[in-house]
Amino acid sequence: METKTEHTNYHGEAGNALIYVLIAIVLFAALSMTLTRQTDTNEAGTLSDDRAELYATQLISYSAQAKSAVDQMLFMGAAIDDLDFMDPSDEDFSEGTQADIIKRVFHPEGGGLIKGRIPAEAVNQSTSDPEPGWYIGQFNNVEWTASEDDDVILVAYQIKQEVCAKINEKITGTTTIPTLGDSIKETMIDDTLYTGSNVDLTTDPSGSPICGDCDEMGSLCVENQAQDAYGFYTVIADQ
Repeated sequence: METKTEHTNYHGEAGNALIYVLIAIVLFAALSMTLTRQTDTNEAGTLSDDRAELYATQLISYSAQAKSAVDQMLFMGAAIDDLDFMDPSDEDFSEGTQADIIKRVFHPEGGGLIKGRIPAEAVNQSTSDPEPGWYIGQFNNVEWTASEDDDVILVAYQIKQEVCAKINEKITGTTTIPTLGDSIKETMIDDTLYTGSNVDLTTDPSGSPICGDCDEMGSLCVENQAQDAYGFYTVIADQ
């Protein structure tokens, strides 16, 4: 039989447990608010060194995936000039013959490359012409490649300076960011995607190159002439 003392202790213990639960909820809410404020601060301002390095690694990794996908297509017999960079959102993406589909870099039956996305925290947008993001295509020539034919270029456009510097540190051993003598978009993005026109990426240091530091560099992060946009490029396939 339950005594009065036992009954009182039972309810006292239940009351104490409830208090502990409420305290835990309050502490968890306070911690969540603190983490949210820290994240907001990072997004609005500069990145921590660890975050910049993380995003640099992610961008370099995606460029390697893109190059691997295209290399595999070329190994299987595709020609560089036949590569199709149709966006997966295009209504004709899955239309056409099998011979057409297997040339599409983003199609599962072609290159199988998944369309990349730059983490929002790694973006530094200075223009919407074009928007920040990954761009790939064959539209101009990189001077140091073997011929004057158009090469395939991938670029992560409008990333943060801290991320750009970390990328170069991993590639070249220095955080120095070369400045182009022209805009990033006109040398590294298809001119059907922005207002303006493409120019070849000249790199010969003995002349007046757009980017002398880009000579013989298959990957590098650069800033544009106005020094308000940063882009990480990779020559995916050269000819």
